Amino acid sequence: MEGKAILKGLILGLVLFQTAIGGEVCLSELKNPYPDDYLDYALRRTVEMAFLQVGERLRCGEGSEKVSMEVLEYKDIPTGLSPFQRVNSYNLLLSFELKTQSKSYKYSVAVPYFLPSGEQGDLPKRSALEDALGIIYPRLIEDLIRR
Repeated sequence: MEGKAILKGLILGLVLFQTAIGGEVCLSELKNPYPDDYLDYALRRTVEMAFLQVGERLRCGEGSEKVSMEVLEYKDIPTGLSPFQRVNSYNLLLSFELKTQSKSYKYSVAVPYFLPSGEQGDLPKRSALEDALGIIYPRLIEDLIRR
């Protein structure tokens, strides 16, 4: 008898835990008109982490809430010149929209970055993108908790 009571308690606890965690979310679509694969990766990863942190489960199935993302703006604005009259300082502008079934959220940020030489490739820009998403992340968490 005691074994059955313990088993029922464990099952009840598991059901309550599943309910407390939250629902299921399906990140169904990412619209990105800009040819930057790293932007797709970083944005999707950031939004996935935010949903997981607020207690949602990532699963595309029946009953899952469909969520889509759309990059609205992603560009570099030159802000400075080197002594050799080459642009080496930029502001990265990132703006995107997150659409759930019930609401739409827009996020926008500008982050400066410096490109000392061409030999670093796009690493400074990727770092600026990570910084931009890091700035947006707390607001994203706050919006997901409130929804």
